[in-house]
Amino acid sequence: MKRFILPLLLSAILVIPAMGSDKGTVPSDRASVSAAVADHGKYKALADRFAAGHSLDPSEIAYIYYGTALQPGFSAATQYPDIAKTYAAGDYSTALSLIWKALAKDPANLYLLFTGYGCARSLENKEAADLLQGRLMQVCDMIFKSGTGVTQESPYIILRPSDIDEFVVKYIQPTAILGRAKIGDLDAVRVSIEGVPNDAILYFKQF
Repeated sequence: MKRFILPLLLSAILVIPAMGSDKGTVPSDRASVSAAVADHGKYKALADRFAAGHSLDPSEIAYIYYGTALQPGFSAATQYPDIAKTYAAGDYSTALSLIWKALAKDPANLYLLFTGYGCARSLENKEAADLLQGRLMQVCDMIFKSGTGVTQESPYIILRPSDIDEFVVKYIQPTAILGRAKIGDLDAVRVSIEGVPNDAILYFKQF
């Protein structure tokens, strides 16, 4: 989705070492997020605007995305086997119905947003596809701003381990994933990106 923009940004980050130490421009620390959405009503109000298709600023998206971790019942390991099963079977209508229900409680889940977008496109439901694309792009754009992603000092901050694959494969869109490793509390993904002369290592830290 962003292949025409990301190589330019990543090239700049990789070529100019000083940029590697800059932090992102969105609130991704637990204290800031907790202060913003400690009141569940504030979180829900933001999530409702997001669900309705409003364009929010990166800080508001951060409060929705990271704030999910502070809501009752959250688990970073939560999966949606019924959605995966119906989607794999090509039952896109049922899958999309299940996705809308799941998004009501998990509004910025990248797996749900990307899979829902795929369902809507397959069903030729332009309204739903546009809405879901707008939502997933806002979340991915925010994650992209959460750190430079190319140094251990400034990793991308993600909510779930599964968000790494969703973000890398479907947003960064590398030509190849060359390897993965765990470095302390960071995940490192080595990729080849079209338009970037050398392989890049992208670093991720869980919120």
